Amino acid sequence: MRRPHVGLAIFPLVGAFSGGLVRYRVCVSGVFSAAHAIRSHGGSGRRLHGHDFRTRACAREEALRGGNIAVDLEVLESALKGVLESLDHRYLNEELGVEDLSMEYLARYVLERLRELVPGVDTVEVCAGEGRYCVEVSE
Repeated sequence: MRRPHVGLAIFPLVGAFSGGLVRYRVCVSGVFSAAHAIRSHGGSGRRLHGHDFRTRACAREEALRGGNIAVDLEVLESALKGVLESLDHRYLNEELGVEDLSMEYLARYVLERLRELVPGVDTVEVCAGEGRYCVEVSE
């Protein structure tokens, strides 16, 4: 059985060091497999089907902390892994208790769970398959 995969992303830096505002955006990514349906949808999505969901979560911080680290990657990675493992190889409609499980709903769900675990998480992107369909939600 394939386990969810979680990996680290390069953390892009926005801003300038010479007196300007610097914001750090630290991202991790992972993959899980699950089934869902959007029952009220008129297209093929209304039928039960599944995807490998590629998920990326980012946290923002404006200052470096101890060790010149903005966001602890291990904490963010562990939180994402835990959330994805709870969804892996599940029927998401049933697991999350909704009739229509869209990728928008899934992205919001993952964001809300991560925000409970890691301060500063502000963006989640969920892509189905090889990234043909992607949804990003941010606060």
